Amino acid sequence: MIPRLSPVKALLSALLLCALLPSSPEAAGAQEVRRQAAEDSTRIRILERLQRLAKAPGFDSALVIQDSIRRAEEEAARRGGPVPRAGADSVLAALLELPGYALTEYEGGQADFGAKDRTLVLHAAEGEVARVRREGEEITADSSIYFDERRGMIHTEGQVATFTPQEGDPLTSRSLIFDMNEERGSALDATTRYTEGGNWIVRGDLPSVTPSAAFGTHTSFTSCDLEEPHYHFATDELKIVRGSVLVARPVVLYFADVPVAWLPFIAQSLGDGSASGLLTPRFSVNDIVRSSRGYSRRISNLGFYWAMSDYSDAQLALDWFSGEFLALTGGVRYNWARQFLQGSLNYRQYWREDGGNELAFNTNHSWAIDERTSLRVSGNYASSTSFVRRNSFDPREVTQSIDSNGGWNRRFDFGTLSLSANRRQYLSDDRVEMTLPSLNLSLSPITFFRAPSNRARIWNNITWTGGANYTRRISDKAEQPDSSFTPSLADQSTVNGGFNMGLTLRNLSWRSNVTLSQRATLGFPIVPEVPDPSSSRMERDAYYATLWADELGVSAAEVLRQDSTSSEITWSTSLSYQQRLVGSTTLTPSLRISGNSLRTDESPEASSYVAGPRRVSFGASLKSDIYGFFPGFGSFEQIRHKLTPTFDYSYTPEVTPTQLQRDVFGSRSLQPRNELRIGLTQTFEAKLKEPEDTTATGAESGDAPGIGAGGQTGGGTLQPDTATGPGRQETGRKVNLLSLRTSSVTYDFVEADSTGNWVDGFTTTRLSNQISSDFLRGLSISLDHDLFKEEDTGQGLERKFDPHLSQVNFSFSMGSRTALFGWVGGLLGFDQGPEEEEPEEELEEEEELDPFANATGMEEATIVPGVGGFGDPEVRDQVRGRRSSAQPGQWNANLSYSLHRPRQESAQASQMLQINLKFQPTEAWDVSWRTSYDLEAGAFNDHMLRFSRDLHRWEANFDFRQTATGNWSFRFEVSLTDNRDLKFDYEQRSLLDQGYGRRNYY
Repeated sequence: MIPRLSPVKALLSALLLCALLPSSPEAAGAQEVRRQAAEDSTRIRILERLQRLAKAPGFDSALVIQDSIRRAEEEAARRGGPVPRAGADSVLAALLELPGYALTEYEGGQADFGAKDRTLVLHAAEGEVARVRREGEEITADSSIYFDERRGMIHTEGQVATFTPQEGDPLTSRSLIFDMNEERGSALDATTRYTEGGNWIVRGDLPSVTPSAAFGTHTSFTSCDLEEPHYHFATDELKIVRGSVLVARPVVLYFADVPVAWLPFIAQSLGDGSASGLLTPRFSVNDIVRSSRGYSRRISNLGFYWAMSDYSDAQLALDWFSGEFLALTGGVRYNWARQFLQGSLNYRQYWREDGGNELAFNTNHSWAIDERTSLRVSGNYASSTSFVRRNSFDPREVTQSIDSNGGWNRRFDFGTLSLSANRRQYLSDDRVEMTLPSLNLSLSPITFFRAPSNRARIWNNITWTGGANYTRRISDKAEQPDSSFTPSLADQSTVNGGFNMGLTLRNLSWRSNVTLSQRATLGFPIVPEVPDPSSSRMERDAYYATLWADELGVSAAEVLRQDSTSSEITWSTSLSYQQRLVGSTTLTPSLRISGNSLRTDESPEASSYVAGPRRVSFGASLKSDIYGFFPGFGSFEQIRHKLTPTFDYSYTPEVTPTQLQRDVFGSRSLQPRNELRIGLTQTFEAKLKEPEDTTATGAESGDAPGIGAGGQTGGGTLQPDTATGPGRQETGRKVNLLSLRTSSVTYDFVEADSTGNWVDGFTTTRLSNQISSDFLRGLSISLDHDLFKEEDTGQGLERKFDPHLSQVNFSFSMGSRTALFGWVGGLLGFDQGPEEEEPEEELEEEEELDPFANATGMEEATIVPGVGGFGDPEVRDQVRGRRSSAQPGQWNANLSYSLHRPRQESAQASQMLQINLKFQPTEAWDVSWRTSYDLEAGAFNDHMLRFSRDLHRWEANFDFRQTATGNWSFRFEVSLTDNRDLKFDYEQRSLLDQGYGRRNYY
């Protein structure tokens, strides 16, 4: 074979050949000698090379220079990347990327491969396992794994084998057989867990296991994750559809090894989302087997649930209460998160046993239309309040009103516009009050001639503010007989509207407003007299209408009714200037001009608007802060008493009204006024002591001890609050021991001089005091006193100063971790340990949780649906979670007390005490109690009592409810927390039937 040469090499070879050719015979002889010598040397070199080739070869270059792919993977591993596969090289990497092939990895201590039958036996090393991994699936065995490549079968030998799928939880069994072609396996004495939609542990034989489903025989399943489960379900046949449902038949429930119940089948959802299907009917044991003939059965929740989408659902159910009613309840929920839109609608139609229909519904909607606009609607309605009082088992429903409200809010560049409405339906007297609409416009402040404060002149930074409002209120009261018609008890309508604006220039302020107020008494009966010839046409028509009423056999008031209305327009404009005197003391003189116009149907002179005289008022307001300091005690370093008195003086000179103005407005409203109004607010604050190792702030900067920056006394000393001057330095934390706010008292000197009795000068007849403190969370005390008593002396009514406690409202919250108990323990020398203060957010969230929320869908105790609707299971789970995280011995109590004492002896006083108590005596028990006690009657009004026992994955509840109307119910329930529909309960109910005594009582 002739080797191929490059052109350059060919040219050099030709030149060399020409140089070696002989030119003469002598030269040819000499050349022959040299050729022979050259052949001998060439032979010698060839022999030497052959000898060298006979030696052992050296190291291969591939073993010295590593593959580039492997070097890149190792470099990535050193930089924190993935660890390269052992023995990987470029050839292996290329093979792994071939389409249509799957990688199978074998790992073990020893492998036996049969090339003829294509079988592989993988033995586990001592203390380790044999492992086969393919496409995310893995099989391990503690002894050996047998793999038949031709049949695609894998089976394990040993005591423990584990199969881990690509998705889902691993399966552990004694013997495992897996068909790789069909992707199906069989496991004996297997144990696996399904965490989709719950946490279910399955044990037993699984003859068929696929990625989508599993079939079992003689298996058991439970949600108890203990080594020895508290309970389990034993079944002969089991089917599990991954991500869908777990179905078993028949089923025996065991507590430990004791069988307690038998079920023909059981179905448990394993899906994370909602799924359509039949609702689980609700009934108790005594609804099946009655222990008394007088007991009325009740079966509810007979219906269908429809999961319309991932963001909306609906349900429809029947409720049958023997001897009372048949009800159809429907509900719809939606939650469109992308549009910030969510809401619900619950509707319930009742067909009473004695005839007649009733309707109740509940709806809630909220929509954040954009970042500036929001809409909210909350509605509750019941067609009959007496039906609610008769059939409700919820103490809260029969004592509270049925409220509905809605509102639209829009924030513009120029201001904020809000439109709202509300409706309140009272169950006590069938009264309905409604506000429709309520419109409020608040304009954004406008600043004229804006300039920085250091360069502002007197005309700079003038601020203008303004707003408008409109409100219409309707009060629909119970009907009253025409013979004893009282205007104050009639239906009424009130309209209020107005606008205001003002200008502020530094300390100088100008305010102006106009208000329209209209009040109407609706359905006022009129019985006209016999008209004379000069009467109007309306009076003659009214008289003839009475004649027709007599022929029809009805009263004239039923034929003739009209609305009595009165309207008043008031306006005022004022100018004030605030001057700071010393510290926080301010003096604000003011000038005010006001007027009004009145129109009323009750006065013939005011059938059209009559303008009142303009009134000019001069006044001044003085406000100051007075401090008193006292030594501390216990854990308090110092006590500060702050007094904030306010004095408002106003003088209105006398005007000269016309006779028409005297007849319409009266003489007292037009007389001069010389008024003084006094108000007072008090606060007791304390500074807590600092730890002993705390260093004074001022000492570190070289100041003298106790002296802060600027020479002000520091070191944590409480200082007066001043709006100007050097800042104060406080190192201790302040607490509010007590706050007392007293309502202002107004005294008119002109009125006292006109009657000659100094007591008549008080235009304020009621004094209110508000008390609060930080040591009792939610503490609120309100005391109202009637200051004067009027007595009939025969010559008229005489006022006497006789303070009378007319109303008291008292409420507070306390618990095992309240600051008051820690403070008392510190004073008594008890070691309270480190204080554990709960964050405010957690406290508020805990108050919102209702311990009496039911765990089942639509509430049976209430008449208005939606109160205990779809959301109750979530609330109950939150209450359960909070109880599990609480410590035994913790408790919390809310108390409220109300007192109403009219001065008239004929009027009846009322005293009511309400208590909400929650405590946890042990880790497993939880007690909640809500009650109200009528101190005047000496009896309890209502009760809501619940005992809850945590049974690990089960929960037992003992509930007792009694309403103010006399209805009561008792329920004992044991339910599985993983499936609230699986429960055992017993219930007793009792309705107070007016005129027939008590029903369903035994």
